[in-house]
Amino acid sequence: MKAIVMDQPGGPASLKWCEKPDLQPGPGLLTIDVAYAGVGYFEVLLSRGEFMSDFPMPLTPGLEVSGYVRAIGEGVEGFYVGQPVASMTLLDFNGFASMANVRPEMTVPLDQLGANVDLATAAASIVNLTTAYLAVKDVYRLRAGDDVLVHAAVGGLGGFLGQVARRLGAGKVFGTVGTAEKAKLAASLGYDELFVRNDFVEQTLKATGQKGVHAIFDPVGGSMRHQSLEVLRPLGQLVVVGNASGEQDVSHSFNQIWFSNRQTAGFALGGYSVSNPAETGQAAREALGMLARQEIHAEIHGVYPLEKAGEALALLERKNTVGKLVLQV
Repeated sequence: MKAIVMDQPGGPASLKWCEKPDLQPGPGLLTIDVAYAGVGYFEVLLSRGEFMSDFPMPLTPGLEVSGYVRAIGEGVEGFYVGQPVASMTLLDFNGFASMANVRPEMTVPLDQLGANVDLATAAASIVNLTTAYLAVKDVYRLRAGDDVLVHAAVGGLGGFLGQVARRLGAGKVFGTVGTAEKAKLAASLGYDELFVRNDFVEQTLKATGQKGVHAIFDPVGGSMRHQSLEVLRPLGQLVVVGNASGEQDVSHSFNQIWFSNRQTAGFALGGYSVSNPAETGQAAREALGMLARQEIHAEIHGVYPLEKAGEALALLERKNTVGKLVLQV
């Protein structure tokens, strides 16, 4: 099998193309022939060595794949060889390869969803869409009519957060972006307005009549955390879903949160899936079902061959993308 390997930190340029032994499924696992693998900002941070204590190298990155069932391990039921599937490799990585061993409880049979979710779309969507679905529905518990703000609103995760919030009954849906050029995409991505990040506080308050929003979803981190509290309504919630900025963690005064009647929450799909794999898989099936019914859509910025994984990560690192990148195997 062919695979991408990181031997040591060094950014996207550290990714290497190599041959590895073919996989066999152990008990309770599926082996799939990978057709596409999703590329996320997590892999950029991983290539820089920012998670070395948790994920020591060498390793094959990749958190989401789609393809066809190649072999079925002992004890696995409900799948057949040749079946088109999408899966999250959050617990094992190994997505940037021509084969992957995956956990059936976190694998979605695509032939059960209908004809509107192709393999490329599934690989581009399953992790971010499942994250967005759980963050909006179960972490924040959106109520009909709530106004929400999404940071990094046209990215792989942000684009789904806005759409899921809209689909689940949000009132106004706002977003922040890095450039005025990206702000022009508001209507096409279903946002009421997109604000350039450096003046989002003033613009958000203006757009809401100085009331602020009920919920903010933040995959960016850094100073955005503090500024976000300024535009939350009383009883509003800041939901932390990432740290794409790579900035150092920020601290809040719990007394300030107490006195201001604001809330904070965090959600990381990887950590959640460790203790809740079945619930994670069920959420993935429900979330991809929204795609299949064309209630939301996936933005794919570009498709790269597997051996060009480093180039895809470098493009993502420059933050010039809209939507998701995928690797074709």
